[in-house]
Amino acid sequence: MADDGSLEALQALHRDLRTIVETLEIDRESQGRLLLSQLPQNPLLEVLADKFKGLLEKPGRRKESRDAVLSGKVTIFDEEYSLNKDFQELVLEVADGLDLDEIEAAKLALLAEDDEIILGRPRKECAIIRFHQQRNFLLNCMLLLLQLSKEEDELLREDDGDDLGNLSQYVSENILRENLPGITNTPSQPKFVPTCTATMHDIRVWLQRLSEQVTSATVLGRATEAQFQETVELTFVSLIQQHELLSVILCYAIEKNVAVEGDFIDFLRVLKQATRYDSCTVHLIPVLGTFITIFGSTEGSGNVEQARKLNRLICQQPEEDTRTIPFLNAAIRAWWIAEYSGWYMEDAAGSGLDIDIDEEDKERSKQFAEALKDGAFDFMLAVVADVKASEWEDAARKSLRQWLRKRTPALPADTIPFSEPLQARLTEKLETFVDAFISNMPDVLRRLKIEEDEQRQTSQAQEQDYDLERFLLIIAYSFENRPDAADGFWSDPENNLAGFLQWASRRATTPVQAAFCEMLQSLSETSSYADAAHKFLLDEGHQIRKPLTITWTHIFSELDYFVNKIRENPAATQVSLHRAGKVNIDQAETEPEFAAMLESYLRLMAKLGTQSEDARHYLFSQRRLLEVLFQIISSQVAPRIRACTFKALSSLVSQKTEADNHFMWKCLEDCLAGHFFSPASSRAPASASSQPPSFYMEGLFQEMSPHVDDAIAFIQFLVTLTSLPADNSGLLKDVLPYPEDLGASNRMRPGIEPYIDFSLGHMFSVRAHDVSEVVQQRMLRLRCLDFAFTCVSNFNEDLIVFSNETNINVDSAIQSTNLESYVTLHPFARVMEWMFDSRFMKGILDTIHQDSADVQKAAPDSPLILSVLRAVELVSKALDLQATYVDLVRPIVKPQTRSQSRSPYIPTSNGAFSSIEDGLMTNMALMSDLGSYCGIGHPDLTLASLKLLEKISASPRVVSAWQSGSPRQSHRNKAIMALEERNDATTIAGSFIAEFKAPLDPYKKDESHEYQIKIYILDFLYSCLQASPDRPTIAHLLLGFRCEANSLEIEPGGLFDQRSSLFHSLLPFVLEFPLTNEEGHMVKWLISLKYKVMRILRILWSSPLSASIVLDELRENDFLFHILMQGLVAQQNFIWDGHEALGPDFLTYPAAEGYIDYLSVRAMALDYVTRELCSVSHGHTPALKRRIFDALGGQIKVEGLDVISVPSVFEFQDSLPQESLFATPLPELNIIGELDLSPCLEEDDDLNRVYNLDKVEEILLLKRNEARNAGQLVLQQDVAAVETEQESLLLYLRYLNRFTKVKSYSLRVLASWTRLLMVMTDCNDFKGTNKVSFILQTLQATLPNLEIYGSEHPSAALELAKLAKVLLFELDFATMTSTDKQSRAVENLISDKLFQLLQICLSAIAKWAGNQELRAVYYSICYRHLAGLVDQDQGVSSSLRKTMKTIQAFGEKLLNVVCDDAFGGDAACQSAALILLGTLVQLGKQENDNFVVEALNRLNFIGILVDSLRGVLAEWEAANQTGDPDQQNYLNAKLALLLQVCQTRVGAKNVLHANLFRAIEQSGLFSVDPELQVDSSDSRALERHYTLLVKVARIIGAAIVSRGSHNVLQGRRFLTEHRMLVMHVLKRSAGIGAGVGKTDAILSERISELAEAFMVLITATGFIEFEGGDLNEERRSAPILFH
Repeated sequence: MADDGSLEALQALHRDLRTIVETLEIDRESQGRLLLSQLPQNPLLEVLADKFKGLLEKPGRRKESRDAVLSGKVTIFDEEYSLNKDFQELVLEVADGLDLDEIEAAKLALLAEDDEIILGRPRKECAIIRFHQQRNFLLNCMLLLLQLSKEEDELLREDDGDDLGNLSQYVSENILRENLPGITNTPSQPKFVPTCTATMHDIRVWLQRLSEQVTSATVLGRATEAQFQETVELTFVSLIQQHELLSVILCYAIEKNVAVEGDFIDFLRVLKQATRYDSCTVHLIPVLGTFITIFGSTEGSGNVEQARKLNRLICQQPEEDTRTIPFLNAAIRAWWIAEYSGWYMEDAAGSGLDIDIDEEDKERSKQFAEALKDGAFDFMLAVVADVKASEWEDAARKSLRQWLRKRTPALPADTIPFSEPLQARLTEKLETFVDAFISNMPDVLRRLKIEEDEQRQTSQAQEQDYDLERFLLIIAYSFENRPDAADGFWSDPENNLAGFLQWASRRATTPVQAAFCEMLQSLSETSSYADAAHKFLLDEGHQIRKPLTITWTHIFSELDYFVNKIRENPAATQVSLHRAGKVNIDQAETEPEFAAMLESYLRLMAKLGTQSEDARHYLFSQRRLLEVLFQIISSQVAPRIRACTFKALSSLVSQKTEADNHFMWKCLEDCLAGHFFSPASSRAPASASSQPPSFYMEGLFQEMSPHVDDAIAFIQFLVTLTSLPADNSGLLKDVLPYPEDLGASNRMRPGIEPYIDFSLGHMFSVRAHDVSEVVQQRMLRLRCLDFAFTCVSNFNEDLIVFSNETNINVDSAIQSTNLESYVTLHPFARVMEWMFDSRFMKGILDTIHQDSADVQKAAPDSPLILSVLRAVELVSKALDLQATYVDLVRPIVKPQTRSQSRSPYIPTSNGAFSSIEDGLMTNMALMSDLGSYCGIGHPDLTLASLKLLEKISASPRVVSAWQSGSPRQSHRNKAIMALEERNDATTIAGSFIAEFKAPLDPYKKDESHEYQIKIYILDFLYSCLQASPDRPTIAHLLLGFRCEANSLEIEPGGLFDQRSSLFHSLLPFVLEFPLTNEEGHMVKWLISLKYKVMRILRILWSSPLSASIVLDELRENDFLFHILMQGLVAQQNFIWDGHEALGPDFLTYPAAEGYIDYLSVRAMALDYVTRELCSVSHGHTPALKRRIFDALGGQIKVEGLDVISVPSVFEFQDSLPQESLFATPLPELNIIGELDLSPCLEEDDDLNRVYNLDKVEEILLLKRNEARNAGQLVLQQDVAAVETEQESLLLYLRYLNRFTKVKSYSLRVLASWTRLLMVMTDCNDFKGTNKVSFILQTLQATLPNLEIYGSEHPSAALELAKLAKVLLFELDFATMTSTDKQSRAVENLISDKLFQLLQICLSAIAKWAGNQELRAVYYSICYRHLAGLVDQDQGVSSSLRKTMKTIQAFGEKLLNVVCDDAFGGDAACQSAALILLGTLVQLGKQENDNFVVEALNRLNFIGILVDSLRGVLAEWEAANQTGDPDQQNYLNAKLALLLQVCQTRVGAKNVLHANLFRAIEQSGLFSVDPELQVDSSDSRALERHYTLLVKVARIIGAAIVSRGSHNVLQGRRFLTEHRMLVMHVLKRSAGIGAGVGKTDAILSERISELAEAFMVLITATGFIEFEGGDLNEERRSAPILFH
């Protein structure tokens, strides 16, 4: 279907613009400037120019369009469509809902087809989403272009460059409409500012109409319908976002000076008519500030006359109108007056006018005061606080702000958070206002303070004006998180802002002090500004400041006063498990603002302690301060004060040393042991001593439990304390985060277990569930999970492994006292214990399970997202460490575990689960939850969820649980059923599909979130499939298959059937995805993506479960031909990220990872071609088979196109020869010496043994620590040398890891190639000369590499030798007798190649090459070649002679190896060796050459062979009983070789001289009747026994016949000794005797063969004639040969 591409073009442009903005933030002068200069050449700008000019214009509904839709025929995108009734109704609903032309609505409905799959929503919603997405992206692009245009102007002011300036011109023409024809007073082309204002008005009208629709739906009872609610919410949110974007765009446009005075007046008219304080009203405030700056300030573009005219308009008293917002009008007047007054300052334009300046100053001051009384500051504070509102806002500041907010109502409950651009514009404008008010109206500012002091002195009961406090808070909110904005307060101590700080800090009332501290926090966002604030509070050099000035000294004294006040009453310090939750008013200052001031003091302390190192050291050195803070914690104070105190303490150890951390832990432990409780307590010493040590701790825990803010701050304090100090946070993590004796005097076991139990067991597992306020619940869970994750992450399991598997003395090498203390005291064990608790696990699952709507609306840094993320990360980390805990740590810690706790605040884990996986599987919705987080736009959560999905899916315990059920019945996978229950699988798959359709960022490359999410999805799918490739899994489900119990299907009409599934989304990454950059270099991160897709496909096409479906689908996509066109069969010389694949240095570069992945891709591609060829051959599709063979031969025929030439399969050039180029020796390690790094070896996904470099580093660090702790002196130059050696070792191991993979994957490529050629050899349809030519071609491609690897690279040689063996056995030597010249030439050529192959094999055998498996293949090749020559009838005598001479050339060296394998190898190798020897004997016999037989005799092989007959009967029976074919083949080959040797005269002589008859006699083979030796009822066993008798009898006969008359006597003696057996056999063969008629046919045949063998022996020895003669004479003449 055609598409105008507007949305896609806008999305692409938006990505490009975001990239430029981010690059400018990182590298403004170089790369950022370059990208900015190239932006005007972006073709998308030209494509979208008309869209920018049109802003948000949309054609309204038209009768003609409606009629066209109802007719059922419409033309869209130059194509005619027929619309059914359902689609017509859908189009009309979309048109009515959007007030849009029906044809345009039809376009949206058509374009939304694919969105249904991706978004998992109805088509109507998808159409509405698409409409608003296009508007949002349009406005975002406009905003970014305006922002970049401003950046370009600033760069031009700094440096006039020819490369810049074009963007501003484009923006002026296409967005701001400055140079458009008819711009002046032309109705058809209105100016931008009025158009933008009108568009914002249209949106407000639309929102009002939407509100009316909801009201109507409520009346009709439709408001609760899910689809209606979703549509309304979607439209509402989109319109609010568009209105907000327009307001920011309008600000930029006004700053570009495209607005005129009339625009300002019209805007004021609209703003003053606002009747409701809501988001739309707030959006107009930054526009107001921009207008005021441009037209009312000396910094703007106006003049004083124009400003005076506007002043009269703005400052006139508004008409009484109850519908308007009075405090909004007051804010307009106050803001205008503050900036307008700048015209009358000294040297300003207004100071020279002929007016009464003093009188006008008074008038402006009066007007400003009236505006304040009308609520100007109240409104401005409300606006900035609401815009900057965050779930992270401190409760103390929020309370102070709400206390000062008297008039302005709260925003509606459905208000969506304000965007960062709007926040930035508002705070920038308020910064201008603040500067203007301080600089232009100092008298008014001073009067505010004086009047407040007078009010407080005259009447405490009277309602006071707190405008100064509000102004300070306006500054606080405006400058918060804007570090550069605070420069004006600190850069120049003589300027107005610095003077304001001095003035505001003197003689301040309690609420002013609170507000001032809040302001000072916001002015301390960086370390330098925090240092300045610290110096300001130190009061150094400010002698003019009066005693009541806000300084550190003043703050300390106020805190001290507060502590003393609340501790005067003994009841205040009474610790009881039933202490009241409220603070007695008599215990604290009666002034209501005092608590707010204390909280602000503590929060200021926390801020400066975190940001400023000087402040932190200063505060930490004040031991009295620390005592006071812990006394506050120990006292009965308001929860917020205690929470602020914990935050202040946390800041003091935010950047800590180990000593600081230990000191703070000691203080906290003392605090919870009751040491800081009031000495004036009424509790008697005896009573105190009778209490258990945990009494005070439990009491404080009980106090904190109901107050969530209190507990959150405490747990955050624990997180800070548990984090390792900066000097110990390295790789080893070999130190405890607290003193080893912490709590030893108060508890049975030292450590922080009570803290963990309270945080995880009580607050997280119990208390969090009951918290009603959602944000507090999320923050509490987040802090608890942070604490657990910190404890687990700080544990180093490798130390235990190294202690057991290396010779390093870990006890002396680590900073802890010893390893046992480290393991038993580390909080890791306690946290892991809670991971097996049912309540804690339920809390984790509840945290992960969140409403999808809430998740989608949440900001990336919100408590909701961060708590889910931390829960997912904790589970992932715990799964990684579970084996270590269960197998190594728990057995040590378990015996020391304390008894069950009775306190609900320090509970004990119930250990309900035997594994973490068991706990996770209690809620099958977990998989749906994790999957749903993959499409919500939060990259970090997406990546963490995919990682956990991967771990869970690959866990054998989970896989077993999913597939559990009765063994007699087939059960569907439980996870699949859970995902299908609510159609979650479709939603998750849709989000995955969307991720793969999202384009990659060419600038960020593999660091972009789009790329990383794709990689994590692929890893998850692979792990899931790899864990259970032959059973349906959730990966199969998500890929688009319908999963049954034990099979996969394609659902008719489903996504797979429509080729819209996730599986089909992966295919383009193999078929179309480029692997090179613009320079033609292979790019690592692109190759990695293709590799990860290919390995998923490999599992699918390899598994019997999915092979048939996947192979068919890939065939439909011409997958094989795409692979061949990409040249994956042949090795090509590429440049890899700028490096050539040469030399060992290449493997040290990251580019080598791309090279390795490419090798694996090649191996998988060849594997696929092999499987596809097999499938096609079995499927009887000859046309496709011929096409595949043509393609493998180098010619791809495409219908309608020319033949495409591709590399042939015979052009394969493997990468193994490069191994020699990569090889390099281990560097010299003179200082480090030999290290046992075997514990660092791990298996990667492809089972390659590689070194974990992090573990290697840990071992190196431990070795250094061990030497240092042993007291060895190390010189400085030696330290440098050690570090150099360590770097060299790590570099070498990184190289070695990659070298290992290169060798492994290169061999895999070679093996895949040889298997492909084997299949081609087996399934081709070639006949005669064509077949010989194919074999010749294959041999020509194979032999060069086999010659290289034959003896030097056994693994590669084995693969090639197997191929050669197949080729040789496929070749019919009998047909190689052609008479035509061409065929004869081919046959001669292949004969030469075969002889070359024989030489290669003989040479490798003689060198003892490889293992017995390889030599067995060599023996088979030699046998087949020699047998072929021997069996040919003609024309081969010369070949035989040449072959015999070759064998003789290798001599006994060759035969020695063969003989060794014949009796010293495994059965298969023995058989092959014996068969080859038999063929050599036969060849010698044919050539009348006894070389081989004589050599065998010299090597004593014949004697060994004959002697082995002693046990032949036992071996034969054992082989038959086990059914081992290799052993049976070996025995047959041995007996066959003996027979062949005995068929030669020399061989027979040597065999007989080796005591053949004695060996046979000792074997007992002929001594017993076969029917007695073997169960006569088992004809099969009897037949096998007769077979052995036949073989041995033939050997005897051959030996006697070959020797002629020389050994006749031995033959006669044999017959005489076994006369009964001979007679029995002869009778059976003649049909004489009992049971003859029942004899099995095969058995009868064997008996006849044995009888025949006996008759040969009888005839050869003349036994019958001998029996008729004189036996005595015979006895006298016969020599005794065997004694």
